[in-house]
Amino acid sequence: MKNTWTILTSVFVILVLLAYMCTFEVRSTEVAIIKTAGRPADSAIHEPGLKFKLPWPIQSVVKYDNRKRVLLDKTEETGTRDEKTIILSTYTIWQIDDPSKFHENFPNEDEGIRKLRTLVQTCKNQEVGKRLFAEFVSVDESERKLRDIEATIMQTIRTSALDQYGVEVLGFGIRKLGVPEKVTSTVFGSMKAAQQAKAETYVKEGEARAAQIIASARATEEAILAEAQKKVSQIEAEAQQIISQYYKQFDRHPELRIFLDQLQGVINGLKSRTTIIFDTSGPPFNLFEENFMGPATDARSSDVAGSVPDGDDAEGVQDDAAAGTAEDEEESQASAGAVRPAVAADARP
Repeated sequence: MKNTWTILTSVFVILVLLAYMCTFEVRSTEVAIIKTAGRPADSAIHEPGLKFKLPWPIQSVVKYDNRKRVLLDKTEETGTRDEKTIILSTYTIWQIDDPSKFHENFPNEDEGIRKLRTLVQTCKNQEVGKRLFAEFVSVDESERKLRDIEATIMQTIRTSALDQYGVEVLGFGIRKLGVPEKVTSTVFGSMKAAQQAKAETYVKEGEARAAQIIASARATEEAILAEAQKKVSQIEAEAQQIISQYYKQFDRHPELRIFLDQLQGVINGLKSRTTIIFDTSGPPFNLFEENFMGPATDARSSDVAGSVPDGDDAEGVQDDAAAGTAEDEEESQASAGAVRPAVAADARP
């Protein structure tokens, strides 16, 4: 009985050892390669689960992490084509695509990462050396070509990494970009000069536009003034024609014209509220003489009366004239033969 338990235990241990030596597990984040007599298989195992193999030393298994990983490049100074220096740091997203090729090139995963970092730095420096400084740092957005540079470097790295190492590059980008302190003043000076030139261009364009606007406005002004002057000349010509017609009428009655001119002179002189002392011997104040409209001029007076329109102004003049005549008589009687009488009138509007 004792020997039976010993045999069963030995068989169980042997079975466990065989199961351990002939099986292996592949996780969802791993990819495995089965090597037979030290030679890796042509295809890798990507499906997770329990897998079988021949016991060691006939077959062995190598596993790699199959997840997407980020490789951060160190920050370093790199020269551009126009002999300027920039500080550049990048990131690379990568994944093992061909485990067999990766295993052939690198004894372990750390060595593969080191080779991949070297490849990234080489491709980056080569592409930066082909580019101008303005393509990295510029105030003009049209000059900057960071996205184009990133795409070019990524394509170069992807082709080399996949062909040589079995690594697929899924993404690449610039993580940090700067300029050395010794270059900063030069860069700022160039940027300032570029902005100043652009500002001067805008000023010149504005001045040219302003000159065009002013010239257009002056041309419009001259056209309007010319049209206005033309209309004024037309109106003056029409007025002269009308005046000439009136003058023809006045030529037929010269005494009426003289009377109307004197009457208008009196009206103009009495427009303001002013006390005026005048001599009635001279025109136009001789209208206030008592015998100015005497019998000898009845026929003339009838013509004048028919020609002068009735109105408040005419009535005011007649009232003022009558008042002036009465005052003349009183003063002449009081002064007993003094000099020619004068008339005082209180002119009201």
